[in-house]
Amino acid sequence: MKTYINKVLLLFIAATTTIVSCEEYLDVSPELGISEEEVFTDYFSTRGVVDRANYLIQNYVYSDTDWSSEIGVMSDEGQVSHSKFPQHYVYNSGVWMNSGARELGGMQFESAGAEYHGNDHQTEPVSKAFLAIRSVNTVLENIENLKEYPTELGYTEQELKDQLIGQSYFLKGFHYFQIIRRYGGFPIMSKTYSTTQDFDEVRPTYLQSTDSLVADLDKAIQLLPEQWNDQNKGRSTKTSARALKAMVLLYAASPLMNPDLNPYGSNSRTYNKTYAEKAAKAGAEAINGLPASGHEMFSMENYTDNWYSRDSGFPKEAIIQAPQSRHTDPNGSGRAGQGWFLPQYAGGWLAESQPTQNAVDWFETADGYDVNDPEAISSGSFDPANPYENRDPRFRTLISVQGDDMYEGLPNPGNKNIRILNAKPNGWHYKFETNKKKIFTGYYHKGKYNWPGCDKWNRSKGWYRSFPHIRVPQLYLDYAEAVNEAYGPNGVAPGSSLTAVQAINIVRNRANMPNVLAKYTTDKDTFRKRIYNERAVELYFEFHRWHDLRRWKLSKEVLGEGTIYGADIKDVGGQTVYDKKPMLGAIRVFEDKHYWYPFPSKVMDIMSKFEQNPGW
Repeated sequence: MKTYINKVLLLFIAATTTIVSCEEYLDVSPELGISEEEVFTDYFSTRGVVDRANYLIQNYVYSDTDWSSEIGVMSDEGQVSHSKFPQHYVYNSGVWMNSGARELGGMQFESAGAEYHGNDHQTEPVSKAFLAIRSVNTVLENIENLKEYPTELGYTEQELKDQLIGQSYFLKGFHYFQIIRRYGGFPIMSKTYSTTQDFDEVRPTYLQSTDSLVADLDKAIQLLPEQWNDQNKGRSTKTSARALKAMVLLYAASPLMNPDLNPYGSNSRTYNKTYAEKAAKAGAEAINGLPASGHEMFSMENYTDNWYSRDSGFPKEAIIQAPQSRHTDPNGSGRAGQGWFLPQYAGGWLAESQPTQNAVDWFETADGYDVNDPEAISSGSFDPANPYENRDPRFRTLISVQGDDMYEGLPNPGNKNIRILNAKPNGWHYKFETNKKKIFTGYYHKGKYNWPGCDKWNRSKGWYRSFPHIRVPQLYLDYAEAVNEAYGPNGVAPGSSLTAVQAINIVRNRANMPNVLAKYTTDKDTFRKRIYNERAVELYFEFHRWHDLRRWKLSKEVLGEGTIYGADIKDVGGQTVYDKKPMLGAIRVFEDKHYWYPFPSKVMDIMSKFEQNPGW
């Protein structure tokens, strides 16, 4: 039983150590006669073990197919267009137990932990988290064996050692967070485990797991540098650890993570004020450290540099960034990005994702009104007959709408019917999608994952793709949410003079949006809605929305039947009329039990102390 538990639940934690450096793999095999002690005597081989955990950070845009990126369409920000894929018959139908599908397969589908090796569609964040945690625990257990240090890196021996330890604690925290944010409180993996380890133990609470995680991040903050030299750009820094700490504590403050305040099956959504205060303080420390870290926001003119650029390296907004992959090679195929985010007719998948009307409605008017606010119309800020104009600049940067030339400035395609988006029932795009028996929202992606010439005609090369896990704007959003819950809209965290409202305005002003209207900042409950909305806009399709809805305990409400909308655009009496309608086939089944992912029944059947998540 012990062996089985370790095999299924821990997913390879007792596997042969594989060390990944920036340039190559070093496979340590018994046949080579290399002992573990010898591996950890040398700095570079030790760093290779740390780099393996870095390499295992999930990169949702790793390949040309984007096969791993379905999490966005589990929420209300996107809709997968075809019913043959797991988003319909697994995720959105609520059939999660014993699923081997990606995202849900971390405790079930062992090969989901496979590292890329040209088979990236098998990747799954939780499976990889176990591999990564074992790697860094091995480093921490053997760090005192380190004797051989290089002299050419520009750091002292003590600095090099501290950097390895600091990175290990940071990466352990990052990957452990991937587990608990999905499954809840989980045993604290503070060492490497043997195949004889009995893992049948009482689960800690989410807050206990968080406290352990934060302790690791505090160690990382002490040891990591503020910035790295040019040879090591992209590695974790003090700001990386501080920002992750703020995010982790914000999750711990959230309604879902506090069942004592919000019992299972209840509609209560109370934050844990103590953890909100901790999150606010951590956020303030992270923001205060930004100048020393070199991280800052792009101007709106360079907004899309966060996700693709002609220049290699890491975007300056990216505080935590998935390693860039070989598919970003400017001499490569030019196909990267064709998977989920490009329409099928332009070379994308049969089951490409599309923005929902729900997402479109999150983008305020350029004057700062919620488009569903009656005053938006009465003030003249929003015109229902011309709904795509006078809107938040991020809207048209990220989403293609009716009438857009989706290939502006490009020589191909020559067919104007393809170039100009027509989502009316008699329109080319509407007919193409529906003739393929696909769900059509009326919108297509652009901006974050589709760069100019990303299509089957132009096949533009020379673009480097990035997937940030935490950007500078998120840090301000995390801070604003925590401060609002702890101190109110105009409160501040210890060590900061920045109010929750001011933090949100920093994010908005970068997007050339005005400050939040005073009518939306009158009290904590009112302002909370604008914080939630701002997160949905700024972090659109960065795969936060699904987890945000869960931690806020809003999924059951937001993802109910008939709640996913598409555009309804028609010609009536010679005029174009814009409306929305629930999309047929846009399935979302979400019950109370779906707030936490289930542990497989074949694991739970042999457990006596380890408890299953509620409802499963």
